[in-house]
Amino acid sequence: MTKNRLERIDPDKATDEQKKVIARLGEGRGRIPTPFNIWLHNPNLAAGMEIIGTHVDRSPVLSEAESEVAILSTAVFWNAPYVIANHRRHALKAGVPEAVVAAILEKRRPEAGDDRFGLVCEAVCDILAGGAIDDTRFARYDAGLGRAVIAELLVTVGYFTSISLGMMLHALEPRD
Repeated sequence: MTKNRLERIDPDKATDEQKKVIARLGEGRGRIPTPFNIWLHNPNLAAGMEIIGTHVDRSPVLSEAESEVAILSTAVFWNAPYVIANHRRHALKAGVPEAVVAAILEKRRPEAGDDRFGLVCEAVCDILAGGAIDDTRFARYDAGLGRAVIAELLVTVGYFTSISLGMMLHALEPRD
């Protein structure tokens, strides 16, 4: 098995640019989240990702459960064990029904109902499936969720695609 390739940034040995990002992470998150140990090797990139990540972490338009559906679905799509393990726990804690979590983990489209939560689940599945989304489905998402939620889902999926791929590239395994 490949060993963990992550090179954590020691805040005491960080460059001035890295220290600026670390300070912003402390203000926004109170810690250095694991993926930032990848991105901090490129401080300008880390600064941009901090803005996006802090926004996604505190989404003004998605509930915590809706965010976790997008995050867990993305991690499963990319087969990222570290992210899957962490966000399976977060999803359940946020109130995502066990049946929905199980469907996501089994790479099935969750049957989450016809309400907003169900529509979020459907939209995330369609976003991750790639390809064209027909006009009828898009109209349902637009009417039921609105453009702000659609944009938020796209950014959440994109951000956690980067995290999932980064954790896999750096061979991070889930914590027990």
